[in-house]
Amino acid sequence: MKVYAPDYCADFRCIAGSCRHSCCVGWEIDVDPETMKRYQAMDGALGEKLKRCIASEPVPHFILSAGERCPFLTEQNLCEIILRAGEDALCQICADHPRFRNYWSDRIEIGLGMACEEAARLILTSPHPLRLVPVSVEADEQPEVPSEEESALLRFRDQLLSSVSETGPLARLREYLIYRHLADALYDGRIAERVRLVDRAFARITAAWNGKTVSDLIEQARLFSNEVEYDDEKLEQLLTEA
Repeated sequence: MKVYAPDYCADFRCIAGSCRHSCCVGWEIDVDPETMKRYQAMDGALGEKLKRCIASEPVPHFILSAGERCPFLTEQNLCEIILRAGEDALCQICADHPRFRNYWSDRIEIGLGMACEEAARLILTSPHPLRLVPVSVEADEQPEVPSEEESALLRFRDQLLSSVSETGPLARLREYLIYRHLADALYDGRIAERVRLVDRAFARITAAWNGKTVSDLIEQARLFSNEVEYDDEKLEQLLTEA
């Protein structure tokens, strides 16, 4: 199955210690079973710390330290696991963040979530409208023939994207919201509600921004994404409010 992503995804790099809002602070991160097996087999100082700093219930997860910091976040805001064992040693959530995935019958779409300040900067300063490009093929995922409903949803999304009337960073913001949220109608059929969600989210972000600098818009988009897009209850409230 082919995998697509906005072209700016190729330019994304974690800015690590330069990040002002580390994703390693305030987030309780679960460790996937495959990575957990690898951690349990590690020896030495890192292996001992991994065993000491991961709780097993209700699912394996890192035990946050003071200030809700990941126990492997150094004073320089760098990842101790990467420093000692390389990026390949990261658990799935850490390796993926801030990426999200939309699963269609015949393809997978990847995006960057704007809870990450560097992702928000890339998205909102892109010089052209959202463009999806093929990035890989996942051999273990077999494409299926899309239903008429799914094909209609994809055409509708393309129409929404092509009809964006804003310009510059505001256009990129609306495109992101459409790309991020409309595909979820694949699972619940709430197309009209998700279009309203896009409008409400756009209005909330731009009202908080109030026409200031692009840097301020990036920060307001990051705040919204962090507080709403990763909170199922708040997202549902925005989806269903009158």
